[in-house]
Amino acid sequence: MSYVVCIPSYKRAQICNEKTLTMLKENGIDKSKIFVYVANKEEYDEYVQVLDKGSYNKLIIGEKGLVQQRRFISRQWPEGKNIVYLDDDVKKVDLKMSKYKTLDAFFKDAFAECREQKAFIWGVYPVYNPFFRKGQKPITTCLNYIVGAFYGNINRPNLKAIRTTLTEKTGQKEDVEMSLRYFIHDGIVLRFNKVGFITKYYGSSGGLGTFEERLKPMLEASKVLKKHFPEYGEIMTKKTGMTEFRLKKIPAHTVPSSTNHKLKTLKNVSNRKNKTVRR
Repeated sequence: MSYVVCIPSYKRAQICNEKTLTMLKENGIDKSKIFVYVANKEEYDEYVQVLDKGSYNKLIIGEKGLVQQRRFISRQWPEGKNIVYLDDDVKKVDLKMSKYKTLDAFFKDAFAECREQKAFIWGVYPVYNPFFRKGQKPITTCLNYIVGAFYGNINRPNLKAIRTTLTEKTGQKEDVEMSLRYFIHDGIVLRFNKVGFITKYYGSSGGLGTFEERLKPMLEASKVLKKHFPEYGEIMTKKTGMTEFRLKKIPAHTVPSSTNHKLKTLKNVSNRKNKTVRR
């Protein structure tokens, strides 16, 4: 089961080199599989000087903005390609609670499991703390949050139904929207709950800004998601002031009634248009 590892990075050449690239190298991931994506020529010139050339295959100029960069990456690869997406500051992946002995084995099995279950995206537990992972099922298929810092998908670059459009402007909650769109379209998302990883979600640099800078966009993004997907989650505010759109654990291949009605309506409209064309 072949795959590639794609790392979007912005203004964090040293961090990318010291964390994600070093982590992959230490875990024995072949550098031929690893691609780093930057926003522009200026970034490229800096990264090419900083990154360890023995730890990656190619440095590529893509687009500025996290959503835009992910979309660019998707267009770079053919339909059906297995792509692992990693943030540039993943310090460690913990497989000790899982059945996997190596990171390569995990990646391969995750994509094999997707094909077995007819899923197109997989993720890992979003919190590193082993205490929270201990009581979890090894794999879940219900609507779950697939954290954007570490996930994999089977590439479908031309499928509009899974494109993250609502959170495109700021990039806030883009992975929540992604989780929702995959689940609504495919009826399933896979999450490997025994696999954890260490990253710094709200660093002092990078494309999405600091924690304080994200608070207002987080709230706005959560409101937008609630408006468009009212039956799939609720807005929650933590003591820190951070806003979440917390997803409901809807079983796999289950679509809320109103969504199902919308899908049927769209299908009927499409059928009528097709009949009109045939006449």
